[in-house]
Amino acid sequence: MLLTLPARLRDRRLARLFALADQGFQGLGSIVASAILGRSLPPDQFGAVGVAIGAYYVVAGFHRSAITLPYITEHREPGETVDDRRYHSDWWWLNVAAALALAIALVAVAAVIGLALPAQRWLAAPLMLGAAITPPLLAADFVRRWFYKQERAWLAALVSALFFVALIAGALIAAHIHPDARAGAAAWGLAAAAATLPALLVLRPTAPAAARAWQRFVPHGRFAGWLSANIFPYTVYSTATVVILIGALLGPAAAAVFTAARTLTNPAVSIVSAIDSTDKPRAAAALANHGTPGLRRAIGNTRRTLIVLTGGYLAAVALFAHPLIALVFHGQYSGVERDVQLLCVAFFLFCLNQPSETLLIVLRASRTMFVTRAATALVTLAALVLAIPHGVPGMAIAIAVSQLANIVLLGIAERHALRRHTLSETPA
Repeated sequence: MLLTLPARLRDRRLARLFALADQGFQGLGSIVASAILGRSLPPDQFGAVGVAIGAYYVVAGFHRSAITLPYITEHREPGETVDDRRYHSDWWWLNVAAALALAIALVAVAAVIGLALPAQRWLAAPLMLGAAITPPLLAADFVRRWFYKQERAWLAALVSALFFVALIAGALIAAHIHPDARAGAAAWGLAAAAATLPALLVLRPTAPAAARAWQRFVPHGRFAGWLSANIFPYTVYSTATVVILIGALLGPAAAAVFTAARTLTNPAVSIVSAIDSTDKPRAAAALANHGTPGLRRAIGNTRRTLIVLTGGYLAAVALFAHPLIALVFHGQYSGVERDVQLLCVAFFLFCLNQPSETLLIVLRASRTMFVTRAATALVTLAALVLAIPHGVPGMAIAIAVSQLANIVLLGIAERHALRRHTLSETPA
């Protein structure tokens, strides 16, 4: 059927299919690896792996704001010229510098917790593990973005396929030879390195040129600064932070339960990332080529796609929660069915926020998005305070409440940003 479509539409459909395959390998790999480790590791060690990965996702949010989003939303026609290779290489070295800085920041946070907070001292080791896996994971993410920018989505999918194989192998080795948190987290870091190295042989980044790379970044500095500021309120209600909060407030066993429940719902986020990989650059191109009406159409298409795909998946998980938990964790985490069902609701609402945020990012309305996220953070803090006595189910309900508030606030912000941009497009 794809062969009968116009060439541009056919290429778009193929790119999205490859993007889904890309995130499918990422999501399925995480599910299988988590299932292997969840069956084999003691609950406190499995909870530590969950905290380490959660810590990575927290700092990855800053990286995404400062490096990835300015890079993928800067409209540039793909090419094979020397300047094109330098352009992507400069962003690659900016990515490396940012990844190392964020890893060092995690080490500093772990040291402060270890020295100043005796009751939460157990968190220091998982945070150090998060620091160790941050550079290779961010490198693997960036090379995939590079391939998408060049409209070679099939190579991004191939990178994720390599990651999938290496991650499962690493989890099996950890489970049977050294079943502890260090080996479990190492599976993620080593898999990312194994997937990145072949990609770099294909991409062949040029030698680093600090001055030139900085000049690439300077035009985006203000935009990236506001996006990075957005991460501070976002960390209050992101699911990556919640697992750390649960660990700090309720202990490693509760963190393990939340990690087990999140394992089954995480593919919904992978679907969002897959759509996001192709649709953010496409939304930027739609605005550049067709103005506000083109952007509206692109965002509407993204929203409908997410409702169908994430809604369908999460509904199936909620409906078959009991047999899925038994299959994946082999009885290790029985009794968390309600937690999984509540997280399905929360994650669905989380997925619906993505199109509005894409619109705000493409319109460079990062200050507007900061206001919405700050307001959502306040709602979340209030919900979390009320949820603490109710454990993991309470935290899941708190996430759902915060995401529902975010949908309302983003809808208001979206209309405001579109109206302001339309006025700027209208001749005086």
